[in-house]
Amino acid sequence: MKLRLRKGVPQNLTINYRLATDYPVDLYYLMDLSKSMEDDKNNVAEVGYDLAKLLSSLTTQYRLGFGSFVDKVLMPFSDTSPTKIDNPCEGCAAPYAFKNHLSLSDGYQLFKSSVSGAQISGNMDSPEGGFDALMQAMVCQDIGWRQQARKIIVFSTDDKFHYAGDGKLAGIIRPNDEKCHLTDNMYTDYDKYDYPSIAQIDKVAKERQINIIFAVTGHEDLYEKLHELIETSSYGLLSEGSSNVVHLVQDQYQKLSSVVRLSDNSSSELRMEYSVQCETNGTLQYNTDSCSEVQPGNNITFYLNVTAKECPMDGETRYIEVNTLQDKLVLEIDFVCSCSCDTVSQNIPRSDNCSGNGTMVCGVCHCEDQYRGEKCQCRSDDTETSESVQDATRCKADPDKDEVCSGQGYCSCGMCVCRDPDIHGTYCNCNRLKCQSGLGIECSGHGTCDCNECMCHQGYTGHHCECKDSTACIPSGLTEECSGHGECVCGKCKCRQENGVLYTGRYCEDCPSCSSGRCFEFRDCVQCQHFSSGPLSQHSLCHTCNITSNIIDSLKGQQTRGASLCNFEDDDGCYFFFTYRYNNRLSPGDDTPLYDIYVQRQKQCPPPPPVLAISFGLVAGIVAIGVLTLIIWKIFTTIHDRREYEKFQQESQNAQWATEDNRLYVAPVTTNQNPAYNNQNI
Repeated sequence: MKLRLRKGVPQNLTINYRLATDYPVDLYYLMDLSKSMEDDKNNVAEVGYDLAKLLSSLTTQYRLGFGSFVDKVLMPFSDTSPTKIDNPCEGCAAPYAFKNHLSLSDGYQLFKSSVSGAQISGNMDSPEGGFDALMQAMVCQDIGWRQQARKIIVFSTDDKFHYAGDGKLAGIIRPNDEKCHLTDNMYTDYDKYDYPSIAQIDKVAKERQINIIFAVTGHEDLYEKLHELIETSSYGLLSEGSSNVVHLVQDQYQKLSSVVRLSDNSSSELRMEYSVQCETNGTLQYNTDSCSEVQPGNNITFYLNVTAKECPMDGETRYIEVNTLQDKLVLEIDFVCSCSCDTVSQNIPRSDNCSGNGTMVCGVCHCEDQYRGEKCQCRSDDTETSESVQDATRCKADPDKDEVCSGQGYCSCGMCVCRDPDIHGTYCNCNRLKCQSGLGIECSGHGTCDCNECMCHQGYTGHHCECKDSTACIPSGLTEECSGHGECVCGKCKCRQENGVLYTGRYCEDCPSCSSGRCFEFRDCVQCQHFSSGPLSQHSLCHTCNITSNIIDSLKGQQTRGASLCNFEDDDGCYFFFTYRYNNRLSPGDDTPLYDIYVQRQKQCPPPPPVLAISFGLVAGIVAIGVLTLIIWKIFTTIHDRREYEKFQQESQNAQWATEDNRLYVAPVTTNQNPAYNNQNI
């Protein structure tokens, strides 16, 4: 497409895009084969058929490939001692940086046999050399990438990664050259070039239009940040042993393939601004270059505003590429920085276009003194003749006011000539800019401007016809707008509060302030599928669950992505936790909404009772009570005795004694009189 740009004058382009159906897919599975990934390797081999079945449901033109990595075979990354170089661990192969086991090919049998035949190896340090392998997988033609195909690399690992600068630990200072160095499907120049940087991975992935899925079993926070730095990537959590790899690939493929984004390689002389109208919501979104949740066959309209900020010094034509991951549009831009008609030789005196009463200069009439008008068609004089007064009156919207042409133009031969090309109307009273928004698109391209007001085409509403009357506010598989808990405003649900309950979510489908939201709906299936407990497990009814849930180590960060947290007490008294989030997809067969459900692997159990502490406390309590009882008893008896003693002393002091005969006393002398005695002395 060719464009001619004048400095400061914008040009608007409309690009219509439709996501192709049955688009070819090339999927390359790049796996960490260090010792800790042995279980994962076996599972990936077993699910090869399921992976092929998944791809066949997405497209009839799919191919699978497989590669693996460990790390650079250099100290301190790998043990290069004679006893370890060939056998780093029991039953392990010698370490290597990257090996292409299977180039992209049809069918799944080769994939399964390649994964099964790959040997586990080992390295020394914790981070792996995955970036070396990722770069080679992207740039090497030996992998077999097709030009017209969606290219996907599934990067599977359980650990962190080395990146640019780490090679200095082994004395490697040469930056990665972003070129292929495979010999017999092995990366051979690992000892010459450093690991790639994150910026290099991002650059090559965008240049070669490759999507990267980071399928990891841990370090979620690290790979979440990495995904944010690599534009064409996504990440997901693998369950233990990679048992959910097929579901993860399906989920991440849906996320990647449902996003269509435009990018460009414009130079500093140009300013490129985007707006987009997505079929999913029908709303014109300004300063946005992408659509999400796009399904095959959906139509997307991109509005591109191109402005030359300055003229290039060399004056040469610029070739700008506007890309999606599958297609590109080349803009051939010529800069108009001068006008050939500025020269006197190009002027046309007494031009017919000027009624023979003026000179044509660059398409504009320069009238002779006695003539006026756009084409010099009216005679002019310096006095206010009745004719000139009548002309001026015809140029006034309100005859009682002095303002001519609404102050936006001048009167010529009884007609208003507006100074600004955006101003029009009989009295220069209409402004096209009032019908424009965003990138200067009149009525968003869905209506016509009728003197400052947009007259929208059928199916569109809004002040600038930016809103589409569609089912954008109705969740997939349902019929009620905004789940019955809100109103649709320009393609978006505005949730309301009902009976003190606030509803949230894209379709007002969730209720965080409710006691449980939809937690009870998923509780029994989560218990049955992951903990073999609950009522469904007791009656062997796990197969009745129509949900798919993934088990992960931690739910940290899930709520920040819009998920709702649920927790319940299990049969063993421990508590289990899970999150759910509506993902706007339908369950195959029954068209019911699907949810992303993540379950925390470890339950939280209340700690066991401290028997020793309880026993010690009980004994100590009994002893303390006994001692306290004795102390109280002692205090009581001491007080009582003291009172009795004081009473005794007081009575002793107050006692009065009298002389009495002791009735028990017997005198020691006894006098007896003999009755026969005559009282005569002898």
